[in-house]
Amino acid sequence: MVVPEPRNRSLRFEALAEFAAEFLAYLSEFERRDETGLCHDAPQLVVPNAATADWLGGIVGRFTRNLRTDGNAPAPPSVPSAGKHLSFFADLVPGSSLVLVATDALTTHWQTGQLPSEDLNLAALLGWIDPPAGMDGPEAARVGEATPPAGPDSDPNWDAGVLAGLIQAWHGASGVAALSAVRCEIEDEIREQLTPAWTACWRALDRLASLPAADHVTSRWLRDRRSWTEHCDRVAQGRAYFRNIPTPVQAASRLRVLEACTEDLQREMAWDDPLVMAAVVASGEALAGRVVATDTERRTRNHNGRSVRRPLITIEPAIEFTRPAGTTLFLSRHPNVKLEMLPSNGSQVIRAEVVKGANQRATIGLLPNLGDEVVLSPYGSPEFYQRSTVENVPWTHQLIVEDEPEERE
Repeated sequence: MVVPEPRNRSLRFEALAEFAAEFLAYLSEFERRDETGLCHDAPQLVVPNAATADWLGGIVGRFTRNLRTDGNAPAPPSVPSAGKHLSFFADLVPGSSLVLVATDALTTHWQTGQLPSEDLNLAALLGWIDPPAGMDGPEAARVGEATPPAGPDSDPNWDAGVLAGLIQAWHGASGVAALSAVRCEIEDEIREQLTPAWTACWRALDRLASLPAADHVTSRWLRDRRSWTEHCDRVAQGRAYFRNIPTPVQAASRLRVLEACTEDLQREMAWDDPLVMAAVVASGEALAGRVVATDTERRTRNHNGRSVRRPLITIEPAIEFTRPAGTTLFLSRHPNVKLEMLPSNGSQVIRAEVVKGANQRATIGLLPNLGDEVVLSPYGSPEFYQRSTVENVPWTHQLIVEDEPEERE
């Protein structure tokens, strides 16, 4: 959808109305509910890079969601409705798949020989991951770097050499036929600039579709469906409000949610992907090794003086593990089994005491056997209790009021 002159309000809102009609028609396909009131499915927006996602949901959504549909120069009613939906897609939690950023999704699963900043170029990134026949990754990446950018900013050389002249021709054209001819020429030039990004997004989806789904994808998509259902309810009830500047309490509450979702996503990815867990082991946050001794009948005295079962596992680490005594880790195969590192007795092995999850006859079978390869990770089972809400402004979000200067006599 092309606007020959974006500074022309009528042309701009004509294009926005066209986009809104298509966008709302797509979203309406996901409003069907099941017997519980949950939407059967949820929409998904695919963008080439994070900058485009920020522009679409942040800039376009924020500009359009509060436009007036009455008074002088009213906006088409569909435009602010589309803006509210775009603002919803701009405020998602980590792990959501409602907006799929191609570069982020690809770099989650593939490694290139480029710098992280160079991986932001979708065409170059795909060159490394999926080079065409007869080319290697570096060659294909160099070819990708020469293609038009995927947006949201266009090539400044193309802006100056091509687009500026066409916009000037638009202003100089007289008559419907002349304007139509210039508009067609602008659309052809812009289509040529955008087609590589369009093709690259489909290539990225094909590569991602070839991967097996992780175990926790289903639960995260269920959370997306719930989030989409709640948003649809707010829209239907006229309560889809979005603050440009959140209050301190809202900001703190949002930060708490983002931190919790980030922690959950890191935990689930480590459980689902052995390579992710291997990176945690390599960083020293997790322990991988072979069980060389077990003592399932070991008992100690608790703080009340009672004798309690505290099984002991002795592990020969695969790589050096330097976390201090008292570190809490969890059995990766059974993350509800909690262990605590004991002080070293001078040997190279690591001793871990089971403090929770496998201390009873019914659960002792969850522990590994002699000779098993195990991983003790920092990721335990998620907490199911209701997290406390933020009611008062925390000190991290309080405004600092400077003292007024004293008046001079």
